[in-house]
Amino acid sequence: MNNISILLRSLEFSDTGKYTCHVQNPKENNFQHQATIFLQVVDKLEEVDNTVTLIILGVVGGVIGLLILILLVKKFIAFIIKKTQEKKKECLVSSSGNDNTENGLPGSKAEEKPPTKV
Repeated sequence: MNNISILLRSLEFSDTGKYTCHVQNPKENNFQHQATIFLQVVDKLEEVDNTVTLIILGVVGGVIGLLILILLVKKFIAFIIKKTQEKKKECLVSSSGNDNTENGLPGSKAEEKPPTKV
């Protein structure tokens, strides 16, 4: 429906050129339409083997994906190591906070000073 196709056979290289198609539509009071195309005649349509291209793209994509995965694993391991070191520091701080005031050692706790009057 509303599709007009033209099939050309037995073309020669000399048929290459500009062609104009004129049509009239009776439903539009014989209004004339025209379209111009450039016809290029080629020897033979050759299919290109894309196997090598697909293999190269697959390898490059795989390498890029592997590099991204390695970077993510590295970032994750660095995050875990950082959190582990923070926990060790917390343990060291809380275990070394000995209260030596009970033993009567001076300077172990800040001595409280009475507030100064202004």
